[in-house]
Amino acid sequence: MAWKIERWLTEVFPGKDNIYSEYRGLPPRELAIVCVAVLDAALAELLSLRLKDNGREAEKFLGANGDGRAPVSSFGARVQLGLLLGILTFEDAEILRTMKDIRNQFAHRVKVDFLSPSILKATMKLHSLWLARNEALTGAGLMPDTSTHLKELRRELPRFSEAGEGLLLAVFTVYQAYFHRMGTKIQRVGSAW
Repeated sequence: MAWKIERWLTEVFPGKDNIYSEYRGLPPRELAIVCVAVLDAALAELLSLRLKDNGREAEKFLGANGDGRAPVSSFGARVQLGLLLGILTFEDAEILRTMKDIRNQFAHRVKVDFLSPSILKATMKLHSLWLARNEALTGAGLMPDTSTHLKELRRELPRFSEAGEGLLLAVFTVYQAYFHRMGTKIQRVGSAW
């Protein structure tokens, strides 16, 4: 068996200069679904870099061979494994799980948009989680402070669909850049003996 799902870095990642522009014109439903699909592919690739170098076993385990029944073929399972392997922090996992919730609602409901009550609830949660993460990263000197703009954005979430779209796109863009940088820093698990 071979890697059959899209390779994030070579087939999906638009390059660090085009992360935002590649996705900003997508319609809302497509944006919600595609953003999480991209992060899912990225996380599969990062996990493959962390697991013991046993190509076919790792591919089967991650579902990279196209088998949706694999133990870690879903985004939720990949987020959990990323957390357990130290690739993701708890805060990252909660943000990604909230994005997954938004994606699932757009994927499995017919009449839904960023102002739908269930999406708005998830978007408000994403906003709170992202604001806290943003402030932590800013405090550590790892990111410019955008908390003032984020706080202003919260008022607009229940009023304008574009506010929810913008929030999702902003979080997605930062995680794509973060995953890109992280790819060179992940260390593979060694032999048990």
